[in-house]
Amino acid sequence: MSHEVFCLRELKQKLSCKIDSIATARNLFFLGTSDGKVMVYEVSLQNRDAQCVYIHNSKHKLPIRMIIPIVEKGILLVLAGDVIAVHQLNHITHAPLDSLPEDRLPEMNTVKGTKDIVTLHVKRQRGIFSMAVLQRKKITLYEYRDQLSEFVMVNDGFLLPDGAKTLLWVGKNIILGFRREYVIMNVLSGATDYLYPTGKSGIPLLLSLDPVPEVLVGDENKGMRALHDGSLVPGRSGMSWSSIPTNATYIHPFLLTVHENNCMEVRLPFFTAHAEASDLSPWQTLSLKGADRISQRPFADFDASLPKEATPSDALRKDISILLSSNNTVYLLELLPVREQVLALASLNCVEAGLILCQLCANEVDQATVDSLKTQFALWSFHAKKDFKTAMLRFRDANVDPRLVIDLFPGFLTKRARETWHPPKEYTRSLDTTDLAMDMRSAITAFLDYALPLRREYATEEKTVLAEAIDTAIMKAYVVMGQEQQLLSFLAEENFCSLAESEVFLVDSEQWVALITLWYFYKQNHKSLALLYTLGTTRERVLLESLLTTSFSRGNLPFDTEFLHILHLLLANSLGKSSSNSVLSDRRDRRANFIPQSVMMRILDEIAVNADPSHQLGLLRRCVSVVTTITYISLLSWDEQEERALVEQYSRWILANVSPRWSVKMFPVTEIQPKHYTTVLRLLSSDMSDMGDTQPHERRAEWLSLVFDNACNVKIDASIHDAYFQSLVHLLLSTFSQEGDGDNNEEKKERSRISELHQRLENFLRLSEHIDISNARNLLEQPNLRSRMYAERAIIYRRLELHEEAICMFLYEAKELQAAQEYAKHVGHDGQDAFQVLLRLLLHPSDGCTSPRLDDVIEMLNTCEGVNLLTALPMLPDDTPILPIAGFIKRSIRDASARSRSAAMNASILEARIRQAELKIALERSRQVVMDLGTCCAVCEKKLRPDVVFARFPNGVVVHQACMEDEHICPITYKDFRLGIEPFARGAL
Repeated sequence: MSHEVFCLRELKQKLSCKIDSIATARNLFFLGTSDGKVMVYEVSLQNRDAQCVYIHNSKHKLPIRMIIPIVEKGILLVLAGDVIAVHQLNHITHAPLDSLPEDRLPEMNTVKGTKDIVTLHVKRQRGIFSMAVLQRKKITLYEYRDQLSEFVMVNDGFLLPDGAKTLLWVGKNIILGFRREYVIMNVLSGATDYLYPTGKSGIPLLLSLDPVPEVLVGDENKGMRALHDGSLVPGRSGMSWSSIPTNATYIHPFLLTVHENNCMEVRLPFFTAHAEASDLSPWQTLSLKGADRISQRPFADFDASLPKEATPSDALRKDISILLSSNNTVYLLELLPVREQVLALASLNCVEAGLILCQLCANEVDQATVDSLKTQFALWSFHAKKDFKTAMLRFRDANVDPRLVIDLFPGFLTKRARETWHPPKEYTRSLDTTDLAMDMRSAITAFLDYALPLRREYATEEKTVLAEAIDTAIMKAYVVMGQEQQLLSFLAEENFCSLAESEVFLVDSEQWVALITLWYFYKQNHKSLALLYTLGTTRERVLLESLLTTSFSRGNLPFDTEFLHILHLLLANSLGKSSSNSVLSDRRDRRANFIPQSVMMRILDEIAVNADPSHQLGLLRRCVSVVTTITYISLLSWDEQEERALVEQYSRWILANVSPRWSVKMFPVTEIQPKHYTTVLRLLSSDMSDMGDTQPHERRAEWLSLVFDNACNVKIDASIHDAYFQSLVHLLLSTFSQEGDGDNNEEKKERSRISELHQRLENFLRLSEHIDISNARNLLEQPNLRSRMYAERAIIYRRLELHEEAICMFLYEAKELQAAQEYAKHVGHDGQDAFQVLLRLLLHPSDGCTSPRLDDVIEMLNTCEGVNLLTALPMLPDDTPILPIAGFIKRSIRDASARSRSAAMNASILEARIRQAELKIALERSRQVVMDLGTCCAVCEKKLRPDVVFARFPNGVVVHQACMEDEHICPITYKDFRLGIEPFARGAL
């Protein structure tokens, strides 16, 4: 990549001295000569020329190897031979020289303890300037003291093997470059660790990249970025160069290297890990014959950080940079404005490089340019790299108009948003659906991650167009991704989707449940129910324009046996797992929990294996309509006249065709107030024979079973109890004709259903306190019912205490002596003696055609518990043998004796406890407290007066009543005097 970063301006040609070192400070540059001179030049940035303002002759008369200006402290470090001299750095200009002292760089002092110096490096960290001096076999550390205006030695004990050629501060540690390796030294302990080899060239290169907390390490044919702990930066952090650099410097954010082939290369070292820089070529190559060295930064500044937008633009540009050629010609290195570079990179479609440059120099590029570049980078990532996640992150960072992002997906942007938006021409690019076909899922996933958090920022009345565009795009994205559950949750909550466009899109996608969810939130109840009715009765696709004109016609698609079988299996798998009395939503915020269409499709694939594939879509539409209608109607309020009318209008086709077990779920009893029960019963009792085959009494019985739900004594009108009773009776009566004795599955299911109905009727008769028992008795004693309702009639007789009629029913109608005995036993639990009636009817039958059943009586006496000996013996005939009933007599006498003995024992125990209580009362009453006039409260230590209520605990502690927190716990010892588990629990805690 070829890109102009720096330009060279010639300042001085072929200076007539041998220059050993160069340095810069603000607009001055310093030249150190081999004969011990320091030459100071001032550069005029306007005229692009340099003027010598002072020449200092060092008294040490040694070559000037290094010059390090520290403007912040007003000093200049000069390394002359092995002497480090500290000079005062004055403000030197080409102004009249009379106002300046004769020695403009006076030497203040020299650094002590230096010998055989190889090199040195200075850093600033936490405001303190530190200097590390590499000598031939050791490292010495110094710190600058403001009070003394000199560098003071802080450590002189780091011994090294011979051969170290360079060193560099890296935070609190130091990296050393030897001929064959790099090592890192801990300045606290002096310990060194091996890092990596130097390379075959044996020329180490170390360069600090601050304010970026990294360091450049030179290898044989490349430079590597490393962290301050010595570890290499992960990824592709290396930079290859054509030849080993003879000199290098870092001018944020660029790396400049001088090579022997008369050129200087410029690179952005932080761009190496990106695909766009795969060739790793320099950004700029400046050809200059005899290029020798570039001025270095004076010290590593670890207090500096990457510039931010509010950072002054010249924060890192205060010092000029110069380049010296081998013929002693001095050039000024001028950095082109970063903003111009960014725009140039953008014009070359190198947006990734430009964006990195913006991040590194945020204070030198205006926000509009940064946002524009981020947008271009995001578009490039989206179109070229297919890196959709990065693209969305950049769109978010640039705060672009959401319509630009939405428009990347064909058909996602709403019509109103497109009409009110004029996209920038440079960002406009038409896309076909085929452009994203291969990557649609990953693109939409990234878009959802972008749009979902963004929608909250635009959910205001002032931004309705954008909010509508975002929410509609999210809805379409969920549909394309096939994420129906997330789609339903999104549509069930507050959203700004364009209703018209969403309707069309969902219908085209056949997302019927999603469309119903959207309409329910916007209270489009009539349209929703009309759509469901049309889908369920026609099985065809629906035109939205014809929904409200659909009429209930008798020519609709019938509910045949095959479809009903599949439908009932689907309902059992979908609605069967929910509570029968639960509403599937929260009506207050209109959040519906409809069963997803994909779930129903999966269930249908499992149960409708033999269905015609050509009818599969139509079958799904019908099943969706039935299941969703049941849920939808259950959400409507019976307190609203309009919604109640819709229930009565659109529930009939479900009630008429679907099994009452499922259809009555449209009327959740937990949400319908008792005042509406009559209306519901009237609807359930309606004649719907022209629409379906279900019977009114089936619907009433099923719904009323939900109303009572084993809790019959709720405050419901007695007429509701009677209606439930009659519905159950009629339902049983209708099933009697279908009952068979076969063993096939259908007949077994029917017998099981009849048994369940009997059990339900028995429980109701047993528990209901509002039913008219007399009317129930008359109904069950009708000829067509009495022979099939023995258990129900027995419950009624028991409640009416007509025990003789109940026993006669079991003996003479049912011919079930065992049932009669069970009845007498249960009545005995109520404290009544029905065995007397049973014995009398067995010994003296009342039907006039049955002989006395003495054998049955004797067997009953010997086997049944609860027969009273005193009432049974007088009823037996005089000629009854004693031996057959001897066991009964013995058992009865033994039981009576045991009961008598138990009663006597209980009476004795009771008498003993009474006596114990009397003694305890007497003991408590005999307790007394002896006090004198000096007795004080154990808590407040105030004297107890006769007119004040006080308390004494069993351990003798006396306190005021007001000072006592708990009458059971002593306030001094905290002992609990109660008996039982509580004191032990207190102790355990």
